[in-house]
Amino acid sequence: MAKTLGLMEIWNLFFWSTLVLTFVVTAITVRLRPLARLDDSKTVADEIPSDLPRIKQAVNEGLQIADKSEPVLSSIINNLKEGLLMAMSILPSIMSVGLIGLLLAKYTPVFEWLGILFYPFAWIAQMPDPMLVAKASATGLAEMFLPALIAAKSDFITRFVIGQISISSILFFSASIPCILSTEIPISVKQIVVVWFQRTVLTLLLSSPVAYAIQHFAMS
Repeated sequence: MAKTLGLMEIWNLFFWSTLVLTFVVTAITVRLRPLARLDDSKTVADEIPSDLPRIKQAVNEGLQIADKSEPVLSSIINNLKEGLLMAMSILPSIMSVGLIGLLLAKYTPVFEWLGILFYPFAWIAQMPDPMLVAKASATGLAEMFLPALIAAKSDFITRFVIGQISISSILFFSASIPCILSTEIPISVKQIVVVWFQRTVLTLLLSSPVAYAIQHFAMS
C-alpha cells in the first residue's frame, strides 16, 4: 500500500500513525451501534475462575492445550492443507470482486454516487481534492487496494489519508467480509456495511490532521 502510494520515504511515520489510528477507530466503533448492541454475554473472561489470577489461568490453559496437541510435523502438514483449501476457496471471490470493483470504478459512476456520502466529511477535513478522496474511499468497500490505485498520482495529503483509510477501514467484499460471514459472529451484511462506513468516516476525519502535520514536519 505504501509503495503504491509513494509513501515509502516516510514508512515509519506512515506505519506507526496507521497502527495508532486503526486502534483508536476500533475503540470508537465498538462503542457505536451496531457493534455496541451485539450480544457479548459469553466471553472467555466469564469462564475464568475468580480465585485464580488471569496470567496463571492463561499459563495453565496453554500448558493443557500444548499437552493435548499433535506432533509438530503433523500440525504443519494439516495447517498447510487447510491453508491451501482456504486459499482455493477464497481466491476466486477476491479476484472476481476486485476485478468487478475496478471495472465499476473505471467505467461507471457507481463509486462517484456512493462517494457523495463521504464528500461532506472530505470537505470538513480540508482535503485538497474532496471528490477524489470521497470516490476513492467508496471503492474500499469492494477491495482495499482500489483506493490506492485511484489516488496513486494525487498530492501527498490525499495519498496519505487514502492509505490510512484503506488499512483502517478493514472491511471489504473481496476478502474480509466473506470471511466474517462464514463465521458464527452474529452480524449481518447491512451491519457490516454500517461499520465500514463508520470506520471510513472516522479515519478520514482523524487522519487528515496527521497528514498535514507530517507534511509540515517534512517540509520544515
